[in-house]
Amino acid sequence: MPPVILLVIPAVVVAVISLASFAGAWVWWLDVLANFRAQYVVILAILGLLVAASRWRRTGLAILGVALVNLLFVAPLFVGSPGEPVAGAPGMRVMSFNLLSTNESYSEVIEYIEATEPDLVLLHESSRPWEVAMASSGLDYEIIRGRSENLIFGTLVLARDEVEAVSYGFAEGDGRAISLVYQPENWSVPVQILSSHPLAPTSGERAALRDAQLSFAAGWAAGQEGAYAVVGDLNASPWSSPFRGLVSKGGLRNSQIGFGLQPSFSANTIFPLRVPIDHLLHSDDLRVRDRRLGPALGSDHFPLVVDLEYAPGT
Repeated sequence: MPPVILLVIPAVVVAVISLASFAGAWVWWLDVLANFRAQYVVILAILGLLVAASRWRRTGLAILGVALVNLLFVAPLFVGSPGEPVAGAPGMRVMSFNLLSTNESYSEVIEYIEATEPDLVLLHESSRPWEVAMASSGLDYEIIRGRSENLIFGTLVLARDEVEAVSYGFAEGDGRAISLVYQPENWSVPVQILSSHPLAPTSGERAALRDAQLSFAAGWAAGQEGAYAVVGDLNASPWSSPFRGLVSKGGLRNSQIGFGLQPSFSANTIFPLRVPIDHLLHSDDLRVRDRRLGPALGSDHFPLVVDLEYAPGT
């Protein structure tokens, strides 16, 4: 067996997997595989170049062709533009962070919030100990609990100014979301925000619930006007079928555009294996000034920090 076959076999396997993952709308585990679209680009580009340099030139070119197909879905995150900041436009900083249910790094998270100074903080998988820690932290925020007493975890909201909140429940079959009406300082209008934390798609049943929860978020967004956003650990990458449905049906724009991959999960693995599943999606009346990930802070997620501005009609 020629040595080049040792490159062809894995290249063909990865190429087939990457193409099959486009059928994620019909098979839940294929949609999970779609989360690794960026990894497919790198792997297929390297293997395709090596194979094309051998006597298997046509096979190598075919592999590179599949790499290009995947690249077409990844490139917009890098080559797209978030737009130029509008001088004098009022801004707002949002922080979204999945704490991880077993995380006890209370002081680290509190210190990071103090240093980052977000206007709105959304803490997912927050339990009673986290609620107590935030209430006694001395942070200058209004604190709103999204979970009900019969649940262990939910989303905890910290807001600089007064906020109206409606929780849609955080049990498995609920919307697992909380909607907020929040008017930042110097804004002429309030911003509508849905903080969402759908289930992780670890089985067919949970994937179906996750899809329904993302569909709920899409329906919520479709019913909004003006400045609005969907934020949270969505347990879906930009290449996931229900994620794309959320963006299109909800009239939303991915804040990642122009800022690259920024893979937020898992903080416990090496960078090449991470995927972007923590998101802020926004309406056309909002523009992204900056978008970045913070340190892990004891979690398997990195916190997402996004600076927004109100810039209607631009």
